[in-house]
Amino acid sequence: GTVPNHPSVKEVLGNTYILPNILGFLNWKELLQARVCRRWREAVRCTPVPESRTADSWQTPELYVGNREAAEALGWLSNALPMLTSLNFLFDIGKSKLFQVANGEDAGPSLMVSTTLRNRNSPRPVDISCIANFHHLRNLAIHGLYLNGRYPFLFEFSNLRTLEFYNLGRLKWDLSILVNMPNLEKLRCISNHSLTGTLSDTRVLKETLKELGLSHCTKVDGNLKELADFPMLRDISLHGCKNIVGDIRDMRPGDFQSIESMGIPASVWGGGDLPSIEETPDIMHAWYILKKQHSKVFTNMRLGLSLDSPERYDNNVHHSRVMPSLVEFVQAGNRLGWRWTNCVFGGACETNWLDPKPSNPSLRYTKELQKIYDDVTFYEGFFAPPTQEEHLQRYSEFRG
Repeated sequence: GTVPNHPSVKEVLGNTYILPNILGFLNWKELLQARVCRRWREAVRCTPVPESRTADSWQTPELYVGNREAAEALGWLSNALPMLTSLNFLFDIGKSKLFQVANGEDAGPSLMVSTTLRNRNSPRPVDISCIANFHHLRNLAIHGLYLNGRYPFLFEFSNLRTLEFYNLGRLKWDLSILVNMPNLEKLRCISNHSLTGTLSDTRVLKETLKELGLSHCTKVDGNLKELADFPMLRDISLHGCKNIVGDIRDMRPGDFQSIESMGIPASVWGGGDLPSIEETPDIMHAWYILKKQHSKVFTNMRLGLSLDSPERYDNNVHHSRVMPSLVEFVQAGNRLGWRWTNCVFGGACETNWLDPKPSNPSLRYTKELQKIYDDVTFYEGFFAPPTQEEHLQRYSEFRG
């Protein structure tokens, strides 16, 4: 028979079409070391840089930029590794006075100017626009880097899956630009006070978005209901977004069908402090609808009666007997309910059950139910906080 004509090692290592398949097993540092000749440099340019994964399957960036030298080398890196898929800027904005990024479009007065930067011998600001040369980016994270103005090139990655902006000074952008990133799955922009737009702008990501974090982006507005029909959305964090409104009582079965964690601002009715004792059952029933869909919702979370509520009182008693002004979910088996509590053992009210009692209680249910009952002593018989007079009377009874 004939002997198969396999390519020699020399032919393989010199083939710029085959090499990227081999080099794809190397990380970005190893790829830079593999640029030993013209052919290999060209092969590296065609090699997608592999990504690592965390336990929850999110991609983690391979390349970290944490100083001026690394930032200035981005132009060279974008030429050497144009297929890089992850890029992470990690800075401490409070310690970066010797490192300033060039202003973007429509920049305002800089807050980072110091006596050092006024010195004519100090280094010039770094231009990071070469980030745009990484056309295959899937993950971009920038933390603690002072940006001033608009940087359109940060939003021109159609393959992007993860975008994280934390504490970026005066970065200006609008949520409407998300149309340029149709595959985005994770958007986290924290304390970006120059971010504008409305929640409806995120609807271009309806079919892909899994995580949305806009905490303390105070200029973002809209209605929470805009996100209710996102089929993949599992994590929402909108704390401090005072212009986002809504009503938790508008929730219906099927809304937020994949949600696991929901942090909503006080400007959404039912999302912050409880306005009154009377309105609390409706609020807890709305949360119950979400919790029945995903048990992780409202885990280790409590809501409190507003400090401005006229129903609050302080009878100057032992801390274990203070007014039960917080509400929490309790669970026995698969049965859910909620109750008022002061978070001290024995300081819980009776449970308001939302699910019926099981016809054939399991041993697990019985044990968990007994644990709930054991936490009800001082407020036995009360399903809501007693009035101030009732509280004083019960206190005197317990003192004997």
